[in-house]
Amino acid sequence: MGKDTQKNILSFLRKNKNRWVTSKELANFCNCTTRTIRNNVTKINQENPGLVFASRYGYQGSFTNNGLILGDEQNERKSTLFLLLLKSSERGIDLFELAERLFIAESTLKNDIQDLKTEIAHTKLQIVIQQNNVKLLGTERAKRSYMISLLYKEGDYQEKLKQEIQEMIGYISLEELEETIKNVLNRRAIYVNQYSMNNIVLHYAISIERIRQGNVITKIKKALISKDTYEFQTAKEITDVLSHAYHIAFSEEELDQLALLFIGLKKETQATLQNMELRQIVESKIIEVLKNVLEDVKTTYLIQLEDEQFFTKLAIHLQSLYDRSQYETFTRNTGLLDIKTAYPLTFDIAVYISSLIQEQLGIWFNDDEISFIALHIGSFLENKKEERMQIKVVLFVEDYHNIRTNMIKKLQDNFGNDIIIQNMDEKKELLNGDIILTTDRKKANQLSGSLFVHPLLTIKDLEKIEARINLKKKNIQNRLFNDSINSFIEPSLYFAQIDPAELTPEMLRKQMVDKMEKEHYVTSKFAENVEKREIMSPTSFPSGIAIPHSMEHDACKSGISIMTLQEPIVWNQYLVSIIALVAINKHESKPFNDFFEKFIEIVSDSVNVKELAMSDDFTELVFKLKLMFKSLA
Repeated sequence: MGKDTQKNILSFLRKNKNRWVTSKELANFCNCTTRTIRNNVTKINQENPGLVFASRYGYQGSFTNNGLILGDEQNERKSTLFLLLLKSSERGIDLFELAERLFIAESTLKNDIQDLKTEIAHTKLQIVIQQNNVKLLGTERAKRSYMISLLYKEGDYQEKLKQEIQEMIGYISLEELEETIKNVLNRRAIYVNQYSMNNIVLHYAISIERIRQGNVITKIKKALISKDTYEFQTAKEITDVLSHAYHIAFSEEELDQLALLFIGLKKETQATLQNMELRQIVESKIIEVLKNVLEDVKTTYLIQLEDEQFFTKLAIHLQSLYDRSQYETFTRNTGLLDIKTAYPLTFDIAVYISSLIQEQLGIWFNDDEISFIALHIGSFLENKKEERMQIKVVLFVEDYHNIRTNMIKKLQDNFGNDIIIQNMDEKKELLNGDIILTTDRKKANQLSGSLFVHPLLTIKDLEKIEARINLKKKNIQNRLFNDSINSFIEPSLYFAQIDPAELTPEMLRKQMVDKMEKEHYVTSKFAENVEKREIMSPTSFPSGIAIPHSMEHDACKSGISIMTLQEPIVWNQYLVSIIALVAINKHESKPFNDFFEKFIEIVSDSVNVKELAMSDDFTELVFKLKLMFKSLA
């Protein structure tokens, strides 16, 4: 409980890092007394001197190096625990020695071991304790596989993962290893993106480390991939260079495993070649499936993904993915969580496309691969993006010596697509404008909301106009967001402070779906599609919210059912304290999606989620939600 309070204190201080926060504010947020806040701040500073400053104004965090989130402490400890057990997997390691090396009490270590046992239950690994000797059992392939997944789960991926890899391979420079791999791939005319390169380097680094420790992959009856394939020869050429440079011997079993990393890369490289027939690279069945899937997307999401270049690139990527799926070897995406959190609608389209592809091609692939499809879609949609919100500017200007013409040109040069200029001089037309610019001081005083500017626009005039444009945009966005809340978040669908004891996420979803069906938002088929979506990719977020929804825009009318919980519940890998069940009618998808993007931006912040989850009633929750939107930058 203490660590949870400390995590909440640091999260709230980080959210309000530019001001002093009173102990009363923290106590209200953490649902405890001010005395508890003082005690926990003391404990934080004992473990991390100077992290929290205290004064007569309150508390302020010192997050000079991105700060520290204590909630991640146990996960990092478990990562270290696994790596220590991995290095000592042959003989095991003494329980008391392990506690000393992790700088924790034996009771804490036993809890961590139990948690780690639960996490690896679905793998071919096992942790056993015999006479205080802790041992990790399992195949070398299983150990490496879990080690890779562990490294990808680490927060702040780019830096942490690099440090982990560099520590593992010791005297071999990570940059040199990557450069060696790049040189071989260049010679073999294979192009890889940085995501794939990170994945390849990671696997080679782990192979090097495990070989040096004397841990080798055992021989299997049949090789995974033939020795005369392009992939095997690519892996061999890289290992030959590494063997010569660092005196490391790679067995055929190692090469067999590493060769899987290069499946499909040659075909993806061919995507950049000119005058190449698509059917020379991609199987006909994959092309036909992709055509059908994109047609379904148009029907379901009302989004047209029709572009020859987009189709070609996605088809070639899909062929590569199809080949990899035969071996269940997938490329890791270091930006998976960022994509799911920052672009939920794009990711959701990718999930829908992936479900149809898997079903029609009879294959399976994971979240990482879904996120790569999301990148294809996101890139296409970004290029086709509609124009930004435009503010109507009415000019009330005398056209003496081309003053109006010159002013229009200057406004267009400075504000481009942000404005639409209307040349109106009749008062009744002024009502249609968002901003009125006039060179007449008298009219500026008479016309409400007008702005006086000089005939020849000065820098100060332009600054005033820019400020007014931004203010107008913000006011319009606030109004639209508030209207959307009133339209899509219904009090009849609200569940306040539900006790989740003895309840599972499935049970909670059923409660909410049943309510939506009763209120005629959805049909009986909706529940099945919600569960199908959850299986494809869990809808819980690290901020503490889950957003379950259907695989299709199949609601009778759009709406969001919100449930706050008295205590957090484990939903997949995250603790969730608030649930937002989403139903979308395809004819309302455009206004709903515009609103939903802003909603996601708000609930991606753990402090916002906690504050919303503490709401006692619907009115308070809506009030907080509207305030949070106003505070968005």
